[in-house]
Amino acid sequence: MFSFDYIKIAQYRFTFIPDDFIIMPEKGKGNVIRGAFGTTLKRICCINQNLVDCKDCLDRSRCAYHFIFNPVNLISQKRMRDTPRGFVVKPPLALRTEYTKEVPFVFYMVLVGKLIDFIPWLIVPMSELGKFGIGKNRRKFILGDVSMVFDDINLSLYDPKTRIFKNHGDYITGESILKKAEKLSKYRITMEFLTPTRIKYNLKGTKGSSTLIKEPEFHHIFRRLLGRISSISLAYFEKPIDIDYEDLTGKALNIKKIDENLNWVGLTRKSKTEYDRFNRHTIHDQSGFVGKMTFGGDFTEFLPFLVLGEYLHVGDDTVFGNGWYRLVNE
Repeated sequence: MFSFDYIKIAQYRFTFIPDDFIIMPEKGKGNVIRGAFGTTLKRICCINQNLVDCKDCLDRSRCAYHFIFNPVNLISQKRMRDTPRGFVVKPPLALRTEYTKEVPFVFYMVLVGKLIDFIPWLIVPMSELGKFGIGKNRRKFILGDVSMVFDDINLSLYDPKTRIFKNHGDYITGESILKKAEKLSKYRITMEFLTPTRIKYNLKGTKGSSTLIKEPEFHHIFRRLLGRISSISLAYFEKPIDIDYEDLTGKALNIKKIDENLNWVGLTRKSKTEYDRFNRHTIHDQSGFVGKMTFGGDFTEFLPFLVLGEYLHVGDDTVFGNGWYRLVNE
């Protein structure tokens, strides 16, 4: 069984207080947050601004932008050259498009493992971003409160008046993950998918044979989740997960779908750095399902992974906030 002893996660809540008002899209707010943060972080710490890809930079080993936002070749394993980013955006779920001083823009970001030490490299860019603006109308804002949030605890860490940040050592640990898992039903679980979740399944295991799953079974979701946890563990906890992957994914086939109420949500993202053969910005499909699915079976071995996935998300484009789900104990 996978040991959760070394797991450490931090979840922060950011508040942007507009000078007047900020206009955001109804859907895809995570794309705006992630893009604005990355652009500002690169502006602050990249010494080779003209380079598009970090793999071409000789100074990447000492660059915060590379480690946080573009961790190419961060670990040596051949299959892990595309290292997952160690942060996850949790965007506002409401379809609200206008934010004001009275109703500020609030979102969450999760940092994983050793990336937690880089929290100042989130605070500074977020504060600097306020000078350039965000949203469809690129309006300026002030970075308000930054809090660490977990369970029922809310710790304010940033004073916008003094701009002083005080870190805190109370994190989401493997122990707290296991305690939360113990409170859930071991035989019936409902997963509520809050943001578009895009799951691909490769039945043959050969390159290029993955198919998009619009009505997933439990094993489709769990395979993707376990793969994500495995790569995150190796990159940011610097330790591979000690499990029998084939045994656990095989047992996932025994979990049966009881009820399903899903909707397919269309969503696209325009890349700022990728172009097609006509020199147009590449458009990425981020469409996925949202809604609830209820499963039945013996979840004893799966629950800790499912709880961890509430923070890490599952499927494609998790860094943008997609694949966000919560477990409902019914």
